[in-house]
Amino acid sequence: MSALPAGTAYTERRPVRRLGQGLRRRRRLRVGLTQLGYVAIGLAAGLLVPRIHVWFTVSRGESAQMLFAVGAGLIPFIGVVFSLLFLVVQFGSTAFTPRLNLFHSSPVVWHAFGFYMGMIVYSFVAAFSLGRSDNVTGLVPIVTVVLLMVAVVLFRALQMRAFGSIQLASTLEQVSRRGRRVLDGVYPDRPLNDDGEKASPHGLPSGRHDVIWSDRPGVIQAIDVPRIIGGAREGDAAVEFVVAIGETVQQQAPVAVVHGATDMALDTTVRRAIRTGAERTFEQDPTLPFRVLADIALRALSSGINDPTTAVQVLDSEEGLLRMLVARDLDVGEITGPRGNVRVLLPLPSWGDYVGLAVDELIDMGAKYVQVRRRLERLLRDLLALAPASRRAPLQIRLDCLVSGRSTAESDTPSAPSDRSERQP
Repeated sequence: MSALPAGTAYTERRPVRRLGQGLRRRRRLRVGLTQLGYVAIGLAAGLLVPRIHVWFTVSRGESAQMLFAVGAGLIPFIGVVFSLLFLVVQFGSTAFTPRLNLFHSSPVVWHAFGFYMGMIVYSFVAAFSLGRSDNVTGLVPIVTVVLLMVAVVLFRALQMRAFGSIQLASTLEQVSRRGRRVLDGVYPDRPLNDDGEKASPHGLPSGRHDVIWSDRPGVIQAIDVPRIIGGAREGDAAVEFVVAIGETVQQQAPVAVVHGATDMALDTTVRRAIRTGAERTFEQDPTLPFRVLADIALRALSSGINDPTTAVQVLDSEEGLLRMLVARDLDVGEITGPRGNVRVLLPLPSWGDYVGLAVDELIDMGAKYVQVRRRLERLLRDLLALAPASRRAPLQIRLDCLVSGRSTAESDTPSAPSDRSERQP
C-alpha cells in the first residue's frame, strides 16, 4: 500500500527495490538517515568553509571562540527546545487521546534535531580546522550567523507547531488532513457502481497455508504491497491478509494465508514486507483518523469534562471524512495483475464499519445532549441525501436509533465495531 494505490492493477514486472522506495516504507530508517545526513553535511562544511577565501578576513582567535560558544550553547538549547516535545505529547494524551501522535511524528521535529546536531558538528570541526594563521576567511562567521538564523527559524516553527498541537481546532484540522491523505492513498477517487459491492475474492489458486508471525507482538503500521506482489508473481500465488493495518499481530499467530505456493520463500517475503510498531500511525491506517476523532469526542462527553461543544466540532470533522467515502468504491482490497490474477487481498473496512466507528459511540453517549443529538441527526440526514442506494442502510439504521432513543446495540442490524481491533480474523 505504501507505493501502490489499492484497487488498481499492478504492472506485473519484477519489482525494482529502489533506495528511495525502501526508505519511504521505513520511517525509522528514513529519520535516522536524514539526521545522519545533517551530521555529514555539518562535518563537510566544517572542513571546507575555513578553506574558502573571500574578500575579507577575521581574527582566528575570535572566530574560534565564536564557534566553540555556538557549539557549546546549542547543547542546552536542544534540551530546552525538545522539552516542548514531551510537554505537548503529555498534554495531547491527557486532553485529547493517547493515540494522538501528531507532533512528535511531525517531520519538522526530527529535521530540527538533525539540523541542530549538524550545526554542533560544524561548529567544533570548523574551530579545529582554522589552521595556525592569525587571520581566517570571513566566510566562517558569515556561515555561522546564517546557520544561527536558520536555527531560530526552526525554533519558531517548532513553537508554532507545538502551540497548534494544544489547540482543539488545529488538532482537528491536522487529524482531518492526515485522514484525507491516507484515505486518498487507500481508495482511488473512483465512483461506486450502485449495483452493490463486488464479490471478493475470486480466482484464487488451489491449496493454502498460514503465514505465522514469528516476531514479537506489535501493531501493523505498514505493508509493502509491491514487494509481496513480486513474490506472489514468482510463485504464481495469492496472499490474503487476515490481520489488517492498525491491528495487533500476536507472536505465533497467523498474519496471512498464502494460496497456491508451497515453498516458504513467499512466507519470508510476506513477513519482511510487514512493518510493526508499538502504536498505530497515520501512514496506511484508514480508520485511525476516525478512531482519534471519536476518542476526542468521547473524552469531551465524559462526566469529568462535560464539553458537548467539542463533540460537535469533532462531528464536523468526521462528516468531512465520511463525505469523501460516501460515493467512492471501497471494494479495493483485491489487488490483481494485468491478466486478472489475484495477487494480494487486504482486509479493508466497509462503509458500515466507517459509519459505525464515526457515530455509534457518540449516539449512545452523546444523545442526551441536545446540540450533539441535533448535529448527529443533521450529519446522518446529509449523508443519506448524498449516499447511493447501497450505502443508505447503515445511515438509516443509526438515524432510527437516534430518533427513537435506542442504543445502536439494540438495533435489528448489529452495529459496526467501534474499532477494527475488536474484529476477529
